[in-house]
Amino acid sequence: MADTIRARVVAGLESNPKYIPFSYKYDEVGSRLQKESCRMVQDYYLTASETSILQHQVRDIIPDVPNDLTLVDISSGDCSKTRFVIDELIKTQNTLIFYPLDISGEFLFKAATKLKEEYGDSLTVHPIASDYVEGIEQLRQIKGTKLILWIGTIFNLSYEDQINILRLISTIMTDRCRLAFSADITLSRDAIIMAYNDDAGYKRRMNLYGITRLNREEGSMIDLDKFSYHFDFIHNTNPEFTSYIRAYIEAKEDVQYPIPGLSMELVMKKGEHLYLHEGTGLSCKYTLEQLQTIVQKAGLRLAGTLIDKEKHAVFCQCVTK
Repeated sequence: MADTIRARVVAGLESNPKYIPFSYKYDEVGSRLQKESCRMVQDYYLTASETSILQHQVRDIIPDVPNDLTLVDISSGDCSKTRFVIDELIKTQNTLIFYPLDISGEFLFKAATKLKEEYGDSLTVHPIASDYVEGIEQLRQIKGTKLILWIGTIFNLSYEDQINILRLISTIMTDRCRLAFSADITLSRDAIIMAYNDDAGYKRRMNLYGITRLNREEGSMIDLDKFSYHFDFIHNTNPEFTSYIRAYIEAKEDVQYPIPGLSMELVMKKGEHLYLHEGTGLSCKYTLEQLQTIVQKAGLRLAGTLIDKEKHAVFCQCVTK
């Protein structure tokens, strides 16, 4: 696992343009920073909007099937949002088997332990500390009907990876399974800038955490004072694309930093960009037509959508064709 992550970081730093994979931020510290940034930024709307849907429409997320469901949560984090679904399922089926999947092992196991303590015999938790590809492969062994959640994460992947991971999830679904994933349908530039480029710098700190982790774990001494930080929003309503934000640092001068743990050097010319995510952007924003296109390209069918009152977030309910 650690070698796989390092290989992805090396590939990103050797590419053109250079980038640090977004997932590299999500060790225990990064996961905590992400949670803190969502809580502390008053104008960050998405968590509240997703929570509102789960509070008021959770019953609509759960498929009506004759047998007990197994719950899967991809990119589960601390499982705080998933609890709404857990509570609702336990009302109707008494006991529940739950598979949370997250790349941050320490963060995941702490969350799983807390759930076991709180729910006791009503909940059996099988945490899977892995990336998407390896984790979904492990989930393939699960028999029976599954409700698969993917909350607050798909939009941080590249467009191609969004389709690829949805397609991979579809391979562990039967015609009785359901996938519910959340997406951001906010297209107001002002709202997005306030949410993702806050004056206090919480989101900036999170975006830059990959550099902090490189310095701490791989022995580099990258000086962020030698770079300027940039953030912008790209609006696109073409059904075949999405809107997104970009975050990157730009070298103020020629720089060269050894990274001993990766057996390489980071060499950048003045004006060169290092993106803090892979692909064209992150935190994609969608029209419903764009989401429909992505789901279709992944070989799934969009069976329904649930939208909060403020029209910031949507839960897409997907089934096999």
